[in-house]
Amino acid sequence: MGRKDRDQGFVGKLREMIDCGLAAIMSVFGMSDKADQEITLEAGTHWMCTCGKSANYPFCDGSHKGSGMGPEKLELEEPTTVPVKRPSEGE
Repeated sequence: MGRKDRDQGFVGKLREMIDCGLAAIMSVFGMSDKADQEITLEAGTHWMCTCGKSANYPFCDGSHKGSGMGPEKLELEEPTTVPVKRPSEGE
């Protein structure tokens, strides 16, 4: 599967999950229900850190390079408040 296919699949899945609620969004990003904080994201495209190494967490800053991981693209049609919990080692 190419990146374009993966991104389109992710975006479609995310749109479906937004319709299902916040718990679904949390699970996509590996977040537990015990968030460290909540942030409100504006409508638009956001690149979310999945490795937990970003100095600008929860946003990707490229710190994942060489780890085999990469950011997840999050597109929002309206401002949305999301819980944020930095992944632990092994998550």
